[in-house]
Amino acid sequence: MALQEAAQQAAGAAAEHGGEAGGFPPFDPALFASQLVWFALSFIALYVIMSRFVLPKVGATLAARAGTIEGDLDQAAKKSAQAESARLSMEKEVAKARADARAMVDAARAEVQAKLAAEQEAAEARIGERIRVAEARVDAAKQKALAEVPALADGLARDIADRIAPSAQSAPRARVVGEA
Repeated sequence: MALQEAAQQAAGAAAEHGGEAGGFPPFDPALFASQLVWFALSFIALYVIMSRFVLPKVGATLAARAGTIEGDLDQAAKKSAQAESARLSMEKEVAKARADARAMVDAARAEVQAKLAAEQEAAEARIGERIRVAEARVDAAKQKALAEVPALADGLARDIADRIAPSAQSAPRARVVGEA
């Protein structure tokens, strides 16, 4: 109902303003020819404007963008290759530094072991010399003691014999210095 009233009011308003009550002008078959001409002229004008001015700018922008992207990708690939090269170079340098450090440590270890062996040999030589000197002193003392044993044994034997069987010489004999 409200729709019918709105349609009637619109028709009444059109009649008051001098319009025809025939309907919407683009759907009027009498105007189709002029509408087609204006449509063709508008389309051609729009096509010329778009193809001559707008589309070349858009195409140039897309081409520049594609060039920039391609350049950036190329540059990124170069940088990636450089980074990979630098990484490999760094790994080689680290391996070389480790090998050098290991060689230095091995050389230092060998040097220390050589010094230690030399010092140990020198200490063993000093100890061996001390042992030989001590053995020589012990042998000398032993020889001296063995040389004194017969005199001591003789003196002891006489003293024992004198105590067990007193002899005709009853006077005790005085000891000589050096006898035990």
